[in-house]
Amino acid sequence: MSTHVLVPLKRLDRAKSRLTASLSPAERAELMRTLLDGVLEAVRSASVAKITLVTSEPIVDLIGVEIWHDRDLPWNVALEEAMREVVSEEMATVISADLPTLVSGEVRALIAATPAHGIAIARAEDGGTNAVSMRPPALLRTQFGEPSSAGVHARSAQTRGLEHVIVDLPGLAFDVDTPEDLERIPQRREKK
Repeated sequence: MSTHVLVPLKRLDRAKSRLTASLSPAERAELMRTLLDGVLEAVRSASVAKITLVTSEPIVDLIGVEIWHDRDLPWNVALEEAMREVVSEEMATVISADLPTLVSGEVRALIAATPAHGIAIARAEDGGTNAVSMRPPALLRTQFGEPSSAGVHARSAQTRGLEHVIVDLPGLAFDVDTPEDLERIPQRREKK
């Protein structure tokens, strides 16, 4: 299956603002870079056709990853534009950069679950969306950041008569947003 994975990333100096009370700006940037590295490793190991980081962050030296500069556009707008401009594969998969326990098998499972003409939605623990996979690309505008966005994605697909599936896998469900989430990151617990 030929899929192009897009990973959206906020500028590191703006990342994880909900953790301001727990981490300094430098610690939040370091955490986000560590989480990104883990997600990219899982995606690389899943043997996808192409990986593009959608960001305004001036990141260099990411082996096997292209950068699409998002010009500080809102995430969902930037993802839609990136899909139109850089994706030539038959499928586009968007995966959040803050999934600390994601493994390549879960990336492959999300891709495999994608309908022939529709969307697979990886539901976050809070009902949000941590990843989507669409065939063909740009089939729907993503709704990342909306409350209960997994349901929003599903209803949007249903309204348009598109097939959709919800994918519930631990590494795709667990993202880092709160101080309690920090405690659940395996390597952080081991350091204590």
